[in-house]
Amino acid sequence: MIKSGTAHLGQYRLDSELGSGGMGIVYRATDEKLHREVAIKVLHPHLLQNEDLRERFRREARMHAQLMHPNVVTLLSIYEDAEHMALIMEMVHGKNLREYLRTAKKHAITDLVRIAQAILLGLEAAHHIGLVHRDLKPANVLLADNGDIKLMDFGLAKPAKGDDDLTQSGATVGSFRYMAPEQILNQPIDARTDLYAFGILLYQMMTGKLPFDASAQGGGEFEIMEKQVRESPVSPHELNRSLPLEISDLILRLLAKSPDDRPETCALVHQELDIIARNLSSKVMAPGLSKSSVNIPSHSNAAIAKGLLKASVRNIGLKCSKLLGMLGSVFPTKGAFASGRDKQMSHKWKGIMTWGGAVLILILLGWVLVSVMRVAERPAIVSEPVLQESASENHEEYLEIKSDVVVKEKKVLQVPVVKKQGNAVVKEKKVLQVRVVKKQQKPPVVKPVKKVSKPKKTTKSTHIVRLVTDTVGYKVTRSDGSKVDISKPHEFKGGQHLYFETLKSYRGKKYFTAYKKAQIRLYLDKSVSLRKIILHKASIGKLNFKGGYIKLAVQDDKHRWHEVFTREGNDIDIAVTIPKSKLPARIIGARLRFRSPEPITIGPIDLIR
Repeated sequence: MIKSGTAHLGQYRLDSELGSGGMGIVYRATDEKLHREVAIKVLHPHLLQNEDLRERFRREARMHAQLMHPNVVTLLSIYEDAEHMALIMEMVHGKNLREYLRTAKKHAITDLVRIAQAILLGLEAAHHIGLVHRDLKPANVLLADNGDIKLMDFGLAKPAKGDDDLTQSGATVGSFRYMAPEQILNQPIDARTDLYAFGILLYQMMTGKLPFDASAQGGGEFEIMEKQVRESPVSPHELNRSLPLEISDLILRLLAKSPDDRPETCALVHQELDIIARNLSSKVMAPGLSKSSVNIPSHSNAAIAKGLLKASVRNIGLKCSKLLGMLGSVFPTKGAFASGRDKQMSHKWKGIMTWGGAVLILILLGWVLVSVMRVAERPAIVSEPVLQESASENHEEYLEIKSDVVVKEKKVLQVPVVKKQGNAVVKEKKVLQVRVVKKQQKPPVVKPVKKVSKPKKTTKSTHIVRLVTDTVGYKVTRSDGSKVDISKPHEFKGGQHLYFETLKSYRGKKYFTAYKKAQIRLYLDKSVSLRKIILHKASIGKLNFKGGYIKLAVQDDKHRWHEVFTREGNDIDIAVTIPKSKLPARIIGARLRFRSPEPITIGPIDLIR
């Protein structure tokens, strides 16, 4: 190791050490010939034992020297002698991104997006000349005191094509918390490898945490690399609810395991961030970087497990002792009565019975109220009116009720009556009113003659239903982190997906309403013209959707978003059609955002050409 303060490398005096890494040690130095301050990175001697490796460093230093960009630290020259090789760079006064994120508990997302865009510009310049950085992390992003943002440490950079001599030398290539899966597996790398590292960097900036980390020192590095290759990250929006879904969705696409599923270039990512930044509020914040998100705790897995077990046992013991204490204070014991505390304990029992009775009454009233509400909510049963015969014996007229068979009618009869008056016999007639019930024949049933109509000639529809997803290349992403297999049915291809299943039985569901937000996006490979969009379902199944919303938007070929459908407070269980008149002439994507208090089923959403 070179001692700073008095040591020299040629014309450069090493003043103080700034930091060290896997590739070498960085010093603050002075160019004694030009009287200017510079930064010198002296490479570790073991990396220079091979002459082929020395030549590689020379070659890559020449490529790095071509990067004259405001967002990249400028490489001024290269120094080498029999024992040393060093990179001479411009000196930047300021702090790195890791230190910046730790300066405050919260940072405005607008500021973080500005930093991210500057990083992308520096990466894009490197990719343009065929360099892949391979070691992007917060410590390698400098925030200068004058406001400049510069990308540094291209010591691991390599041409996008060619052999990786550094990997063959056995050196650690990159920081494992930011390594792409193909980099860990020693597979071919390209610009998308840097975009994966940028995705992790952006994840950390927006949430204050790393997407993949370990909890133990022993084997922690391998645990993280295993997660990088196999596990999917938690959605950033779940960790920071104020984070716009567009940023969360972009981060998840950058962290795709396969390079083919990531954005292809820095320019495309920069363009998306630019569109998002236009609608960002300066009040939206992101948490600062915590130490736990960077450093691995110095405890082994066994120690952590042992500590958790002890804490659990201790917690159970405390709860049991509290419960026994409560039981002892509530239930009277023999000793209590014997010691003359009978009166005090009886007062306790009176209090318990009083409060217990009050609770039971409240429960009973609640049950009655719920029962009444359920009955009130039932649909009324409407029955046909029933006719009743209500004729009275003293009524002057009889009521006639006719049916197909029986007729009741009034009839007057004259009945002869013989009376005896003295020795003479007198005959007279008496008029009586009687009811006569007689059968009436059914009238002949005349069946209507059905007219035989000629079948109408059916004409074939001139429109053939063609889904965009059947004819155009595309990608679909969900903000909940679940994967979409485009070879199978999904929301934009005749399928459905259930979101927020945990809302079905979350804690406190009986007392308050919790909401979750998410979105699904469709990215088309080319712009298309649509005839209509049919949103078949966005439903919670007859539950209360109060406070929820559903918003459908499409993106035109100029990357502008147009909201074409909004519904609040009610879900969609009957298909909704958005006609061509409400759609842009050509679109390149679609987005459905939704907020729900219950598990919600989304899809199908048909984009019809």
